[in-house]
Amino acid sequence: MGGIFGVVCKEKIRRGVVFEGLRRLLYRGYDGVGVAFLDDEGNIVIRKKPGHLEKVANEVDLFNIPSRIALGHTRYASRGWPTVENTHPLTDCTGKIAVVGDGLIENYEAYKEKLVRKGHSFSSRTDTEVYAHLLEESVFREKKDPLEAIARYMRELRGMYAVAAIIAGKEVFYVAHNGQPLIIGLTHNNECIYLSSDIPSLYGYADEAYILEEGMAAEISIDNIRIINAENMEPISIERLIKKRVKYQVELVGKAGYPHYMLKEIYEIPDSMIKTTYSLMEKYLRLAAMIIYGAKNVYVIGNGTSLHAGMVSSYYFTDLANINVNVVSAAEFPYYALKNVSTGTVIIAISQSGETSDVIKSVKLAKQYGAVIIGVTNVVGSRLSLESNVYLPIGAGPELAVPATKTFVSSLVALALLAGYTGLYTGKLSQTEYVGITEKIRETAKELRKDLQVYDNIAEKISEKLLGWKNMYVSSSGINYPVALEASLKFKEASIIHAEGVQLGELRHGPLVLIRDKYPVIIIKPVEEEALPLYNKVAEYVLSKNGFLITITHDDIGYGEVVKVKPTHKILSPITTIIPLQLIAYHLGVKQGYPVDTPPGLAKAITT
Repeated sequence: MGGIFGVVCKEKIRRGVVFEGLRRLLYRGYDGVGVAFLDDEGNIVIRKKPGHLEKVANEVDLFNIPSRIALGHTRYASRGWPTVENTHPLTDCTGKIAVVGDGLIENYEAYKEKLVRKGHSFSSRTDTEVYAHLLEESVFREKKDPLEAIARYMRELRGMYAVAAIIAGKEVFYVAHNGQPLIIGLTHNNECIYLSSDIPSLYGYADEAYILEEGMAAEISIDNIRIINAENMEPISIERLIKKRVKYQVELVGKAGYPHYMLKEIYEIPDSMIKTTYSLMEKYLRLAAMIIYGAKNVYVIGNGTSLHAGMVSSYYFTDLANINVNVVSAAEFPYYALKNVSTGTVIIAISQSGETSDVIKSVKLAKQYGAVIIGVTNVVGSRLSLESNVYLPIGAGPELAVPATKTFVSSLVALALLAGYTGLYTGKLSQTEYVGITEKIRETAKELRKDLQVYDNIAEKISEKLLGWKNMYVSSSGINYPVALEASLKFKEASIIHAEGVQLGELRHGPLVLIRDKYPVIIIKPVEEEALPLYNKVAEYVLSKNGFLITITHDDIGYGEVVKVKPTHKILSPITTIIPLQLIAYHLGVKQGYPVDTPPGLAKAITT
């Protein structure tokens, strides 16, 4: 698994292009990095090393590539440890073919065994290396056309993957899209052609992005692009591909002066909220709402942060539309809910990246059973958007830190507006009330711009008091219960703390036994009046056991150390309460010296 970035130019590649392209793909993996290019004699040169890009880039020199073609990769270790042998690019026996890959090849071992019997020697424990040796067999021993060879193996090698290769003496990319994304980036001046796992990495380089579709193989040189359908070998014009304008500036994917992407993206939340309200076109909101209104049953699926956003949406649909939705982890959906899916079922699938493998798998299965898919994603042109009958882009902008912050909030905004629009059809809301929700979101965003620095200062002070603890509880009831789960995830990701999210009432059924000697407990005070007696009871117990209690509240009344957020509408409470918790998790991680943007063992998108 990992990110693929390549470039072929008429002249030598400009300094830093490969490094910057790979840096922008770090969300796809950061266990190793490497590049393959051709020297002046046409021989393949490999530079690679396990480790984070920013730590090893100078050592292997990813900045100066003395060639007109280069194929880079940043790796997430999924098969094979993060060692130099397993770091991409990987080569065949002759060293004349170099490959990089993203995803997993299911039946690679059977082919590896056959190749070993033929005398091939493998240097890694990865699945991608099998492609290098298979191409060696076809291209060098059988004298087959490389594009036709790579297409042949697409038909034979099962799995969900993308592969790109270069061959000595040829300034050409040979690529296969078998379920993992590959983008071709073109420039107006035709000086260079780019290849990447996503569109954002092309910002500032390519002008137009062409999205290869699953089942396509391509041969890409500076003079020609040849695309074929791997199944029937029929040629495909590049004009048939989905084309996107690469419209963002390079600085939009940078840190903009912040020490970490995570902090930068938290500060971008107010703008992202407003962008989301404008990003959602009414005709698509209307269509999605009509679909939900006419549904027999509705499931909301996601993983991690997206699952928590989906859980919040269940309160939105109840309060704003009088509709009950079933929220299920996308990883569990095929085993729990699939049998209940049929014509009339609607799936609201949430994935910020639009590439989450469990979400994509569940969506594809649900479609086979007749479900209609409504996608909610931050990436237009992602697999989720392409698999959906209608998709709602949250428009939060690029998010490069692994811990999701602004995309969580923008997802809540999109889901609130979707639930509200559905309420127009159910009769729960009037048009005036719906418009009022949109206006309130924008007003809250503007207020947050003023309050963020205050929350930041408070969060930094609280994080000092949490230093040394490796366990904590985060709890709430009502609409903020999923926020407690999301906050606990942020503490795990950014602070590397075992934070357990627990429903407020469930704290009394066992977990409270651990509380003693300043054990940290964070409670988001419920906004539902019916839950306040429960809050009071639990908070008093925590203090009686000498626990360190922090209360996030919309008023001035709370137990322990109180963090006050602005009073707001119930549906916006999850937005205003999560922000100080994100900031506490961020500062706690920084104070402990952890890489908050790239937590060890995690990737921005789990794509297989």
